[in-house]
Amino acid sequence: MVKTVLTILFQLLFVAEAISQIDNNYLKVGEKAPVIRGIDQFNSEINSNKILQDKKILLLFYRGNWCPYCKKHLVSLQENLEKFIKKGIYVIVVTPEKVERIKETTNKFNSKFSIIHDFNNKIMNDYKVAFKVTEENVPKYFEFTLKRVREYNDKENNVLPVPATYMIDKNHKISYVHYNSNYKKRADFTEILNKME
Repeated sequence: MVKTVLTILFQLLFVAEAISQIDNNYLKVGEKAPVIRGIDQFNSEINSNKILQDKKILLLFYRGNWCPYCKKHLVSLQENLEKFIKKGIYVIVVTPEKVERIKETTNKFNSKFSIIHDFNNKIMNDYKVAFKVTEENVPKYFEFTLKRVREYNDKENNVLPVPATYMIDKNHKISYVHYNSNYKKRADFTEILNKME
């Protein structure tokens, strides 16, 4: 009996350790998408209310161009960009990176999609993907991640997004969500495009 109780306690502790402390109360399919406003790296004013009048929106969050998984994902996005455009989809990417770092990212990957610096983390908070970089939230590579965040984000902003992906329909409702607190797990753009066939 004692052994069974200890086993259950161990399993519960293991599960608690395995689950990220990041809040998983993210927006789901069918929910209304919060408005996205900002200025992208091409100095274009982005307003999701205007875009959704005649296009859908593919919305992505990325941590910074210091993150190898983000870089790979952005390259894949650029490779698939024309396919999304042909399907009437406008791509918006949101990041806490400083504007100068976004320009670096754009030049490095020849990105043609809009990237918005998330001033005061408003969009990340609206979409419930923001989390503070703490040892609890980032148990692995905490010092490395914190150093990068302080280098790439605005001063005093130790916040990152879960690298989530959303599809927003013209009715302002979310029709696709990929949210995984494991930053290595990203949305598959080919899979998203195939679902739209």
